[in-house]
Amino acid sequence: MRPVNKGKSPSVNFSKYMDAEPYLEKRLGRYCSYCEMPIFNAPEVEHIEAKSRGGAECDWSNMLLSCKYCNTRKGAKVAAGTRGEYLWPDVDDTFHVFSYTEGIPKLNENYILEEMHDEDLWRKAENLFQLVKLDHVPESLKDRDYRFRARNEAYGLAKTMFDMWTNINQNMPELMEREIEIIVEAARGKGFFSCWMEVFKNELAVKKALIHAFPGTREEYCL
Repeated sequence: MRPVNKGKSPSVNFSKYMDAEPYLEKRLGRYCSYCEMPIFNAPEVEHIEAKSRGGAECDWSNMLLSCKYCNTRKGAKVAAGTRGEYLWPDVDDTFHVFSYTEGIPKLNENYILEEMHDEDLWRKAENLFQLVKLDHVPESLKDRDYRFRARNEAYGLAKTMFDMWTNINQNMPELMEREIEIIVEAARGKGFFSCWMEVFKNELAVKKALIHAFPGTREEYCL
């Protein structure tokens, strides 16, 4: 999950929480803060602590951009004062606690328990994972949650682009800079930042380009 920095609150008094949408979009891009899917229609301003359960409606620190699927899954489960029970992409290192091997999001056991030895970190990461049902797989055609399909498409494209990158790296190194530009444009269009970072995990130049291509990405957590 892409860790982001949305910066300080704009010098604006939001009369309605939806007024924050263009500011969030400019700083974070049109991507869901949770599943990383590109948002082609109207992005939803999502309240970390549900406004219906005491969360601040127009407080910059309580808002992120979300796709309708993650926003619906999350619902009003997080009450005011309980955000500390979860990890959040605008505060925590959400990049390392989840893995995307073969494009499938999972808790990164090697990092959390074997490297960090932190069971509390595991609990908070698990809470966030379940909050938005990050690994949800549709069980029927009536299930309109498109995150799974879109993520698989992005991962498949990333693998194809990696094969092209490897071939150019070996045979036409003079084209590498241009190929990075092509990879970045493909990634921006398909979204799912973490899938691209997984596929190109051993390619530092590509990873740096991806980080800079997605607005607000916290480089210190991703390299």
